[in-house]
Amino acid sequence: MPSVWVCTHTLSLIFIFQTAMKSILFILSLLLPLFISAQTAESAEEILTAYEKYQATPNANKTRNDCHFVLQGGTYVIARCGNTPDTELLTARLPRIDIEDSTVIAFMQEYGADKFTDYYYMLLCLQKGDSFDDARDGISFSTRFPSRALNENDYAKLQDVFSSRNTLLHATYLEKMKFLFQNYGCTDKMTNLQPLIEKEVAESPLKTEILELYARYAPLRRGSRAPLIIGKDRDGKVFTSRRLAGKTIVVDVWATWCCNCIEKMPKFIRLSEEFRDRPDVVFIALSIDRQQAHARWLQASEKYGITAITQVIADPTFERDYCIAGIPRYIVIDGKGRIVSAFAPGPGEELKELILHTLKK
Repeated sequence: MPSVWVCTHTLSLIFIFQTAMKSILFILSLLLPLFISAQTAESAEEILTAYEKYQATPNANKTRNDCHFVLQGGTYVIARCGNTPDTELLTARLPRIDIEDSTVIAFMQEYGADKFTDYYYMLLCLQKGDSFDDARDGISFSTRFPSRALNENDYAKLQDVFSSRNTLLHATYLEKMKFLFQNYGCTDKMTNLQPLIEKEVAESPLKTEILELYARYAPLRRGSRAPLIIGKDRDGKVFTSRRLAGKTIVVDVWATWCCNCIEKMPKFIRLSEEFRDRPDVVFIALSIDRQQAHARWLQASEKYGITAITQVIADPTFERDYCIAGIPRYIVIDGKGRIVSAFAPGPGEELKELILHTLKK
C-alpha cells in the first residue's frame, strides 16, 4: 500500500511539475519579445541578423517582427545618441509600417505608442539623410537631449498621426499637444493641423480641450495685435506697453523665485547692451511676482543687476493674456504693436537675429 501511494504521489508531482513548466514556458514565450526589445543590441548587424532569421521562419508574424526591428533599431540609435556609423545598415532594410494595421496597434499598446512612433519616424528621417538631431523627436520633453524648436519632421509626424485612423495615436498625440501649446504657442503649422483634428479625430473631452487651447492661444499668433502689457514700475507708477508705441519691445518674463530665470538674466542684460544705441528698441524685465511682493522684487532686481533695463512687475492679467504656463518666457513685439513671437528663443544669437530682422521691417 505505501509503495502504491508513493508511486501515485510521485506521478502527481510529475504531472504538477510538467504543468507548471508548460505555464512557465508559455509565459516566457510571451515575455521573450519584451526582453529582446528591452536590450540594446551591440551592432546594427546583430539586429539585422535576428530580424532576417525570424523573417525566414515558417509562419512567422512578419508584421510583428517588423515592429521589433523598429523598436530595436530605435533603441540602438538613441542609446548611442546617434553616434552609430552602421545606421545605414538599419535604414537600408527599414520596413514600411502601416500605423493603422491592427497588429501594429497591438504592438504599440504593448510597448508604448509614442516610443514606437518616435523611433519609426526617426529611422525614416535618418534614411533620407537627416542629421540625428533633426531626425529625433522634438515633440516630447526629454532630459536626455537638449530641447529644440519643432521642425518639418515633427510636423510631418503629427500630420501622419492625425490623418490616420489610429485612435491610440490620436489620444497619445492630443495629450502631447498640450505641451506644444505651452512651449511654442499656436504656430502657423500648428494652426494647419486644426482642421485635420476637427475632421479626423473622434469627439472626446481631450479633443475638446485641445480645440479650446487653439482658441485660447490664437490671439498670440504671429502678426496678431499684442495684448496690452500692464504693470507697475520701480516707483510704483502704472506702466503700459502703449507708452512704447513705435518701438520694438523685447520682454524677459521672470520671477524672483525662478532660478532658471535668474540664471539666464545676465545673458538678457548683455543682449540689451548690444542695442543700447538703438532708440527704437526697448528691453523689459517683466516680473510676474505678485504686486504685494514689490519690496522683495526691488531687492532682487538690485541683487541680480537688473536695474540697467526697464523693470516692471506685471498685473495678474498679463499671465492670462499671454498664456504664461512656465518661465522664463521671451516675447518680441514690433513697433506697430504686433506680435513677432510670443514664444521667442532665449537670449542668444537666435533672439538677436529675430530682433534685428524685426527692426529692419
